[in-house]
Amino acid sequence: MFLGLILDIVTISYKLIILLLFARAIMSWFVRDTSHPIVNFVYSVTEPILLPMRMLFDKYGINSMGIDLSFIATFFAIEFIFRLIISILLRIVTYY
Repeated sequence: MFLGLILDIVTISYKLIILLLFARAIMSWFVRDTSHPIVNFVYSVTEPILLPMRMLFDKYGINSMGIDLSFIATFFAIEFIFRLIISILLRIVTYY
C-alpha cells in the first residue's frame, strides 16, 4: 500500500517534469517574451533540471555546435532514473 503510493508519486512527478520540459522546448521555438508568468514559471522550474547537464556539456565543449544537446541528454537521464526507481520499487513490491 505504502509502496504503491510512492510508485504513484514517482510516476506523477516524472510525467510532470517531462511535460514541463516539452513545454519549455516548444516555447523556446515560439515564445520570445519570457516575462509572461506561465513562461517564467516553466523556465524557473526547468532551469535547475537542465543546468547540471548544460554545465557539464559546456565544460567539455559539447554544446558549441549551436544545438542544445543538454536538453536531450537530460531527458534521457530522467528517463533512465525513472525506470531505475520504478524497477527497484517493483522488486520491493514483489518481494513482499
